[in-house]
Amino acid sequence: MAAASFARLLPPLLSLLLLAGAARGKTVKRDVKALNEIKASLGWRVVYSWVGDDPCGHGDLPPWSGVTCTQQGDYRVVTELEVYAVSIVGPFPTAVTNLLDLKKLDLHNNKLTGPIPPQIGRLRHLKILNLRWNKLQDVLPPEIGDLKKLTHL
Repeated sequence: MAAASFARLLPPLLSLLLLAGAARGKTVKRDVKALNEIKASLGWRVVYSWVGDDPCGHGDLPPWSGVTCTQQGDYRVVTELEVYAVSIVGPFPTAVTNLLDLKKLDLHNNKLTGPIPPQIGRLRHLKILNLRWNKLQDVLPPEIGDLKKLTHL
């Protein structure tokens, strides 16, 4: 009798699971584009773990290492990017400033050089910005002042 009850419940349960998976949605194209630009500039140290087309994960593929996403309506957005201590060399990756829902950006202990771009002011939701132990210029752009939610610099 228990087996017959389970057999009746199985189709509705499977339907619910499929709907839950479909509801996850895809990552916003703007974020996918930005992370692919960052991926192209980082080199193999990070990129080897960034596989698949969707940085937030899709199907059997997990989210890219250091990328945290949040569901917003039908889509997922990138809310955290933590790529630290992997010897990223070169200028601050400006594509980061296209991740408009970012709340945490942690690029500490790399070899980033030059200025922090003024476009950093676009990250209006940013709460945590950790760029310590890099070789960035000492001057903060005035646009940092536009980050009203920033609590940790």
